[in-house]
Amino acid sequence: MNKNFHIRKVAVLGAGVMGAQIAAHLVNANVETLLFELPAKEGDPNGNVNRALESLKKLEPAPAASPAKITFIQPANYEQHLDRLRDCDLIIEAIAERIDWKSDLYKKVAPHVGAHAIFATNTSGLSINQLASAFPENLRHHFCGIHFFNPPRYMHLVELIPASATEASLLDHLEEFLVSTLGKGVVRAKDTPNFIANRIGVFSMLATKHHAQEFNLGFDLVDALTGRYLGRPKSATFRTLDVVGLDVFAHVVNTMRENLTEDPWHKHYELPEWFKYLVDQGALGQKTKRGIYQKIGRDIHVLDLHSKEYRLSDAKVDDEVKEILRERDWAKKLAGLRRHQHPQAQFLWATFRDVFHYCALQLEYIADNARDLDFAVRWGFGWDSGPFEIWQAAGWQQVASWIAQDIQTGKAMASAPLPAWASDPNRTGVHTPQGSYSPLPPGEGLGVREQASSTAAHYQPRSTLPVYQRQPYPDRLLGEPVQYGETVFENDAVRMWHTGDDIAILSFRSKMHAISNEVLDGILRAVSEAEEHFSALIIWQTEAPFSAGAHLLQLMQGVQEAADAPPASMFDRLKGAANRVKYTIAGGGGLGEIANAAVGNVARVEDVVAKFQQVSLRLRYSQVPTIAAVYGLALGGGCEFAIHCSRIIASLENYIGLVEVGVGVLPAGGGSKEMALRAANEARGGDIFPYLKRYFQQIAMGEVAKSAELAREMGYLKQSDRIVLNQYELLHVAKEEARALTATAYRPPLHPRQIPVAGRTGIATLKAAMINMLEGGFISEHDYNIGCRIAETMCGGDVDTGSMVDEQWLLDLERKHFMELLATQKTRDRVEYMLKNGKPLRN
Repeated sequence: MNKNFHIRKVAVLGAGVMGAQIAAHLVNANVETLLFELPAKEGDPNGNVNRALESLKKLEPAPAASPAKITFIQPANYEQHLDRLRDCDLIIEAIAERIDWKSDLYKKVAPHVGAHAIFATNTSGLSINQLASAFPENLRHHFCGIHFFNPPRYMHLVELIPASATEASLLDHLEEFLVSTLGKGVVRAKDTPNFIANRIGVFSMLATKHHAQEFNLGFDLVDALTGRYLGRPKSATFRTLDVVGLDVFAHVVNTMRENLTEDPWHKHYELPEWFKYLVDQGALGQKTKRGIYQKIGRDIHVLDLHSKEYRLSDAKVDDEVKEILRERDWAKKLAGLRRHQHPQAQFLWATFRDVFHYCALQLEYIADNARDLDFAVRWGFGWDSGPFEIWQAAGWQQVASWIAQDIQTGKAMASAPLPAWASDPNRTGVHTPQGSYSPLPPGEGLGVREQASSTAAHYQPRSTLPVYQRQPYPDRLLGEPVQYGETVFENDAVRMWHTGDDIAILSFRSKMHAISNEVLDGILRAVSEAEEHFSALIIWQTEAPFSAGAHLLQLMQGVQEAADAPPASMFDRLKGAANRVKYTIAGGGGLGEIANAAVGNVARVEDVVAKFQQVSLRLRYSQVPTIAAVYGLALGGGCEFAIHCSRIIASLENYIGLVEVGVGVLPAGGGSKEMALRAANEARGGDIFPYLKRYFQQIAMGEVAKSAELAREMGYLKQSDRIVLNQYELLHVAKEEARALTATAYRPPLHPRQIPVAGRTGIATLKAAMINMLEGGFISEHDYNIGCRIAETMCGGDVDTGSMVDEQWLLDLERKHFMELLATQKTRDRVEYMLKNGKPLRN
């Protein structure tokens, strides 16, 4: 395949649930996309595909990063538009999982496929070689399998499966596109039933089902045991089945039963009577609003195996088993489960044992190496750690001996012994700094660009495709060391470091990267260090999120008695409790940490707020570019810092917003000022109010952008800010942006000295709208109070409409209203409620 080949235009064949969502994610990445479907029998020939596009707008979670993105998908049908396939560089077929239907479609479209194009079939487990045989022989070298996981926007995993005739370089090009353009984690699988992730994930569910029945455990109890306690999604096992769909799961299991007849576990590839009962009843899970679980009113009910009736879900994990599950050391956790005689513990050990056994025996048939298997399960099923990682963390030899004992005594689901490589007495694991264990001879199973790098027999290093050079710190496995550059300075709050170049990086060390008083000091020092010794400063966290907001220290003792004190002495009255209780909340507002606030006086509190504002201004007016590399969450104070940096480099999957109203305050770290300034800039000398109103509503309602695209539409990201789809490329792109800014002789913006404000008229208009909401019961009295203060701040206070103010004027208003809200009982109630319950109080 041509080295200069680029995927610029893509066609998706099939506008069903998967096809339409794949198309949506392609336009998320700004890829020109056509979506094909059968022509409608009546009316507009594109009626079927247009209905599919309308349905996309109603799906949750949203497949498009912004509803506007869906309008960029070009509808097409097989009767009128097949000639448009010739211009497509990639064609993804995503129709129903029927080999006969897929084969018929190939015959129809093949004459219109360009000689340069990649043709990929999206399937969860059908034979790629069998499907390729239905494709014209002269095009088979460009045919492969691709497996997106549902929902395609959010699931990181994509499996690539070559047919016997597939060009190796084709897979390399496709992998680079999937990784960098679509932001995916790619695993190359062998052409075996259900590939890697579904093969292991579905077996894990089958083993769980088997042992749940063996130990007589209910569905809800199993889910209580197999969710977050094991580092897996909250949906655990049977809730996940409901989400996937019982009919879909049945199809995957049937594929295994029909095609793996020699498998030692073949007898377990059967679905129980209760499963067939539900399917026959049409209770397929979430999509039919009834499956293993059913929501009745506000209560969750679960199917009772014995009565086949739904009962209230009220499972309780045994206290002793719960203590074992809270153990973070996998060696102690697995040993405790195996040793404990409670059925819940024995159930969990048995499930782990059989999954480990299955992975060890199947590895050579389904994957090139242990890394691919672990990543497939992590990225495709949401496990925090893959099966081999857990085994290695628990002590390879100990676990291997336990498995061997249980096989010998007939406790395991299959009698086949562990393979020789797994029971090797010298083995300590499968993941090492040199690579991950591979059952293949060196060089086999790799892309053409990687074969030269496979040096150690049986240990396969990571891919050396150029796209991975964009990931300085990729997702890593147990056993893979990581060193985050050379330290400039560090303390308990922050670490400033570099990777041998002239770009400094600052990372927070606080929980959820919340902004404490010490973090504020660290940022101020980092900006000064960067101005003195570096060309740019990037704020990037070694793990998500960017920042969940500010630390908010509030006292759980003595609050009521303090409320009776005069406002000026309130914080003095709380001094006794200040040293005893410390809490952190996410997105608590623009006050870095009120750590010393409660033990000092009001002036001290105001100093902390002023420091927060100072940090925001230092980031804005630094003599070197400041870059916020944002992933996961940028809420409250985290958002305020990001919007003051020279640039934001944001991953697509982000929650960004000024959410301070949730704890009864307003953004006071420069956030209210900044959005008022942006409104003035957007007005370009015209009426400021329409622009200001939008930003006011976002702050007053605590609205959060659920993607970087929405954050741009809401004004948190500017047009000059960048959106990156692969989170692991964030630091690379941030550095490139820093270099680009430096190359143009970067100078910070000038301080705006004349900012037009909406003044009294703007305040009155906003208050009138809020009064209507108050009288209609949509907001509370305290919401109204907060909203009025936000309006007064953003409109510039008690001045004439069109008056000119400077940044400091707006910052002073922020600080004033923040302090006055902090003194109210209802704001303290909101803070206390958030600290106790993790969600906002409406009072």
